[in-house]
Amino acid sequence: MFKIRKETYKFTGRSHSLKGIVSAVTGGVGIVSILVLFILSGVYRGNGSILFGAGGMLLFALTVTGFILGVKACTEKEIYYTAPITGMVANGILSIILFILYIMGLFI
Repeated sequence: MFKIRKETYKFTGRSHSLKGIVSAVTGGVGIVSILVLFILSGVYRGNGSILFGAGGMLLFALTVTGFILGVKACTEKEIYYTAPITGMVANGILSIILFILYIMGLFI
């Protein structure tokens, strides 16, 4: 009636990298933080305080740190690469977006 799943065995010594997990969590925190900054900037109609700019710069430093942690995690042996690659992609995209916003703020 019900299909019983066969027991699975794990023959590999792989584990999840702590640096990779921290990188992925940093990417998630970065995404939520940038969305909050965008919403608050819209609420203040672009006339927010300097704290928004400081928050953006801290967020840029956080995403660069998360990207570097993801790269370092990929150099480790016998790990699962899901978390480091997810963290590198999320932090890389956020770093590019924040860098473009910073450059636009210099010229506009």
